[in-house]
Amino acid sequence: MWFKMKSNGIQKIATYMLIGLFVLWGITRIITGYLSNTNQWTAEDKEQLKKMCINDVGGRAVRFAQETEEYCSCFSESITNGFSKVEYQYIKAQGEKEQNEEFMPVILDCYNEYQKAMFDKTSLD
Repeated sequence: MWFKMKSNGIQKIATYMLIGLFVLWGITRIITGYLSNTNQWTAEDKEQLKKMCINDVGGRAVRFAQETEEYCSCFSESITNGFSKVEYQYIKAQGEKEQNEEFMPVILDCYNEYQKAMFDKTSLD
């Protein structure tokens, strides 16, 4: 009889442990899914990067509107293809020198094309 009671107690403990494991597994899946989604670039993020780029360009955005639009689109695409969202946020938290060292190799082609486009337009004026 004592053996039977002990067996039922062990079964209850095992059942509770199994339920606990399933709950823990479910919570882990939810957290992992949330974190992986926050690391993904969205179309809204890309548009925000583009707007930030246009603001950073300043007066050139008016004088070279089309060229700036193309540059900032290229910039946004290059950043989102070159870095995860978390990597980008980490780099943005650093100083300007460190940001330039990380971002410039990724956006260099965009930057060179922008410089060339502005030069060409200025030469034609």
